Amino acid sequence: MRSDHDDEGPSPAALQRALGLQMELTAIVTRGGGADRLLAGWQQRTGEAVAVFDRLGRPLGRSGAFRPDVLAAVGERLTDGMLRLGEILRLGPSSGPRLAEDVEVTTFAGHDTVRGYLARIPSGEESAELTSPALRSLLALEYERHWLLDEPARRQRAEQLRRALELGDAGGARAYLRGIGIDSRELRGLAIEARNETHAEVLVDDLSAILATALIRHRHRVVECLVGADPQQSLADYGLDVPIGVGTPLAPEHAARSMRQAALALETSRRVGTPIEYRDGASHDFLVRVASPAYLEAFSSAALDPILRARGGEDLLRTLHTWLVERRSIEAASERMGVHRHTVRNRIQKVAQLTGHDLDNIDTQTELWLAMKARGFGENRDSIA
Repeated sequence: MRSDHDDEGPSPAALQRALGLQMELTAIVTRGGGADRLLAGWQQRTGEAVAVFDRLGRPLGRSGAFRPDVLAAVGERLTDGMLRLGEILRLGPSSGPRLAEDVEVTTFAGHDTVRGYLARIPSGEESAELTSPALRSLLALEYERHWLLDEPARRQRAEQLRRALELGDAGGARAYLRGIGIDSRELRGLAIEARNETHAEVLVDDLSAILATALIRHRHRVVECLVGADPQQSLADYGLDVPIGVGTPLAPEHAARSMRQAALALETSRRVGTPIEYRDGASHDFLVRVASPAYLEAFSSAALDPILRARGGEDLLRTLHTWLVERRSIEAASERMGVHRHTVRNRIQKVAQLTGHDLDNIDTQTELWLAMKARGFGENRDSIA
């Protein structure tokens, strides 16, 4: 038997809150906030942690309170089998050790096709339940606008990136970026090596939305883009297991430099197997990391063995390193090492004799510095690796 209470719909207050929430979310999308701000806005206004996944179960974004371990657990469950339109997947503590709370997963669609999944940690708030379909509709719209690019859209973004990389003056760069809806004081380059060209096209589609960038392209297997914020957390959530290089954040007129840094970092990432962020001023470290271990050993031995084989070789090399760090100042090296300046001068002259090179020559200094870097001889170390 059904009571009159069972026939009651949502309360007027809940309907009013739901309408206001829907308007606020729509405003975020209208202003071009992207999926990340949409999810953050939902969490801020409802208290619910949310995340979004693509149709293969790969994370595309999450609000701050949606924990990475829960994100991984939901993603693993989605990769086991796709949901059909209208289906709801409810996960909880019984689903796995990483799920200490209930998670509800629903589909969002475009053109009657599942485009992705919305995962919520429900609060039980009536207005949130009423507005969750609107959130899914807005995510579907974001998918169509940003995640599913057609070829003309890809060409447009590639052209925008090309122009941004060519602009070298501050005023022109900022004016151009504002003209295409970008207002960032700094940009950083990002270079990613996809598994193949098809994967590169998928990455262009996905990263356009995940990183909220309109400056992106792929050249064969390498995806290049400029982003305003540090992309590494978003990329980690997305789960990329390919070489990744990140440049330093620079003013827009220096974007080309950051992109070159990202390309150099990508070379290093290929070798070491992890994402690499270029550190400005640390180009020697990158050169050392890019080279093969066998080459580094041969190079450092050729440069340093004449010094190390001499009597007191380690002291000579330590003095040389300190002298270079102190910008070739005998007095500063003497004070730093706690020895008389004549001792430093005599050791530097001995190094010059052993190597047969003029230590005032910049090429000689660079070669010896790189050789010491290859041996792991750092500024704060007291001995050779």
